[in-house]
Amino acid sequence: MDKTTRYQTIILEMIGDMEGIKYSNEPELDTKLVIDKKNHRYIVVTTGWKANGEYIHNCSIHIEIINEKLWFHRNMTDIDFGKKLVYKGVPPSDIVAPKMRGFSDYAAA
Repeated sequence: MDKTTRYQTIILEMIGDMEGIKYSNEPELDTKLVIDKKNHRYIVVTTGWKANGEYIHNCSIHIEIINEKLWFHRNMTDIDFGKKLVYKGVPPSDIVAPKMRGFSDYAAA
C-alpha cells in the first residue's frame, strides 16, 4: 500500500465516528463528513439552526494529504491527531500543522 493510500485509511478511521455527533447544548445541529478521496481532502463540518434562530456552519477539522504529508489546516477539537498519527506509525516529519509551525516537532511543510 502506498503512503497516500495508507494515510487516507488512517484519517478515515480517525474521523469516521465524528459524523452524527450531537452537541448537548445544541442537539439540532448536524455534524457531517465531507470527503474527497480523489483529491485527498477531509472535512468535518457542523451545520444547522441553533435554538435562538442563528444559522451555524462550522468547520471543526480540515485535513489534506499533500505531497505524501498530512496537512492539518484546522483542528478545533480537543483531539491530538498528531499523537494518534505517530502512535499509528506516521513519522512527525509527515505531519504538517501550519498554525503550530515552529512550536512542535511536526513538519514545517
